[in-house]
Amino acid sequence: MTGSYDAALHLLDRQVVDSEGRLVCKVDDIEITTAPDGSLVPTGILVGLPALLPRFGPHLGGVLTRTHARVFDAQAHRSVPDVIDLDLVAEVTSEVHLSVPRAGLLRPRAEGEAGADRLRLGQLLGLPVAAPAAAGLHPGARVLDARMVSVPDGRRTVVDALVVGPGRPGALLGYDRRSEPGPWLVADLVRWLHRHARVVAMGPGVDVDVAAREVRVSERASVTPLLG
Repeated sequence: MTGSYDAALHLLDRQVVDSEGRLVCKVDDIEITTAPDGSLVPTGILVGLPALLPRFGPHLGGVLTRTHARVFDAQAHRSVPDVIDLDLVAEVTSEVHLSVPRAGLLRPRAEGEAGADRLRLGQLLGLPVAAPAAAGLHPGARVLDARMVSVPDGRRTVVDALVVGPGRPGALLGYDRRSEPGPWLVADLVRWLHRHARVVAMGPGVDVDVAAREVRVSERASVTPLLG
C-alpha cells in the first residue's frame, strides 16, 4: 500500500475486492500497532461484527459488543474480528483492491496475539483533544481522521498526522479534502464550515492516550490548517 490516505475517509466501510475482482468483505475497522519506536503503524483491515460494533461508541457500542459476545459465547472465534494484513492492499480507489485471491484470506486476530500493542482506528476517532490556546486548536476539537502515509523505504505505512476539529468523525465527508470542491460558492461554504479543522503532525508534542480517552497536544506540535 503506497501513497497517502485519510483512513476514515478512504478506507472505512469500503468494499474489499481480491486480485480476481471478487468481493471479499467491507472494511469494518483498521488495526493500528504501536511500533518499537513509538510510531503508529496501520497493520490490518478488521472485519466482522466484533470490529464494527465498537464503532457505535463507548456506550451503545459496548452494549452491542457484550450482547454479541453472549450470543456467541460458545464460539470463541466469533468474538474477535477477522483480519487482512494491510500489506496485501495493492490499491485504494472507490474500493480496496488486494494483491491476492480471497480463498483462505480471512483469519481471526486474537487481541493479545504475539504480545503486540494494538488499538483500532475506531478508538482514535472522536477522542477529545486537549491543547493550550497557543497550539491554535479549537477548544472543542476531536480526532476526525488519521492520515496514513508510506515511509520512504516503501515497506510500511504509518499514521503521519491526525485531522482534528470540532464536530464528529465523518462530518467532513471528504468535501474539505477535494482539490476542486466545486463552484466558488460551494468552495467558500466548505472552507467556512471547516475553518477550525487542523492537521496535527505525529511526533514531539503529541500524546495519544487511548486509556485516558484523550489526545494531548502541546505547543511543540506541528499544527497546520486542513484547508489552506
